[in-house]
Amino acid sequence: MIIRPAIRADLDAVASNLGTVFVADPSLGWVLRKADDPESLLADFYRLIIDSAFERGIIDVAEDEGDFLGSAVWTAPGQEVPASVLRKALPLVRRLGKAAPTLLRYLRAYSAVKIPFPAWHLEVIAVTERARGRGVGSALLDAGLERCGDEAARLEATSTRAAKLYASRGFVPLGEVKTPAPVPEIIMWKPSSTLLA
Repeated sequence: MIIRPAIRADLDAVASNLGTVFVADPSLGWVLRKADDPESLLADFYRLIIDSAFERGIIDVAEDEGDFLGSAVWTAPGQEVPASVLRKALPLVRRLGKAAPTLLRYLRAYSAVKIPFPAWHLEVIAVTERARGRGVGSALLDAGLERCGDEAARLEATSTRAAKLYASRGFVPLGEVKTPAPVPEIIMWKPSSTLLA
């Protein structure tokens, strides 16, 4: 298995896998469960995010002999999702169906979260179904953290299992975001090593 920077030709596979994986997510997947075709909606939404991240962030891809295994999308300190991406997402709203009110409450909960210090942000990480249990997620996370070097990193964990993996890499919980989903998302931060020195 190798971890490498994504090339433009990878982006369809990255978006498709994100849609497949996150439709079962206990947070965002649950919020969108009543949408018209939530998997396709998520893939199209994540395509907008990764197109932007490809230009302003870093996307790592895990592969084994050319077989796509998963990806991680990072943004550098001080970078946020540009308003232009959110404007491009507006046409997706009509596909929300009955999920629209729940998504609005979810977005409102997240809009209250403010992280007052710069950090690399792991926007999303996902491994294909057939690659689970093979250490692909850990390898993607470790490659990203190596790139972060001494700088701080942050992420949102949507499950206890994921939070345990992140904690094993030095992340600590900062708090929970209570969304309409049945489980809160855990905001986690890995301090800069210069703060720990």
